[in-house]
Amino acid sequence: MDINGTVEEKPDTNVPMVFSVICGSLYIILGLLQMASGAGRILIGTDFSIPLAGILLVPADLIGAFVLLLIGTVFIYGVMEMRSGIYEGISYAYVGILLALIFAIIYLLVSTGNMLEAYLLKNVEFAGWTPLSDMRPGIYLAILPLFAYIKWKDFFEPISGTNIRMDLK
Repeated sequence: MDINGTVEEKPDTNVPMVFSVICGSLYIILGLLQMASGAGRILIGTDFSIPLAGILLVPADLIGAFVLLLIGTVFIYGVMEMRSGIYEGISYAYVGILLALIFAIIYLLVSTGNMLEAYLLKNVEFAGWTPLSDMRPGIYLAILPLFAYIKWKDFFEPISGTNIRMDLK
């Protein structure tokens, strides 16, 4: 409600909320799978493998698992905010999208470096390297946030008239 007593109508958050539920769930599920795979390798040995992890190209990487869990948690926290009627919860969806894209770009840069090691520098440690060798959930899960960013990049602009300036003295 503004000073004149009129209520500003805020955009509907149902679609971003459903998007955040889907992305958050996928990131958390694959993060937990990656964490279980990494913990199993540490605790049981290198022979440990989860059959579903191989199909989904999930490496045994604890740090990568924490990254996926962080991104998923950001999406899910935004859902909780939007569900409780707080419009600003949509900013969590936007941050989740940006985090997903940033980490996908990092993984792609690492993969590009490995490709250069294998094919340009002919490093023997990378003999037999293929693009699937570096495929991670952070790369293929970022496809949905990429499409969302392209479609909604104007949707996440600040609402006019809501800029609050505070002078801290």
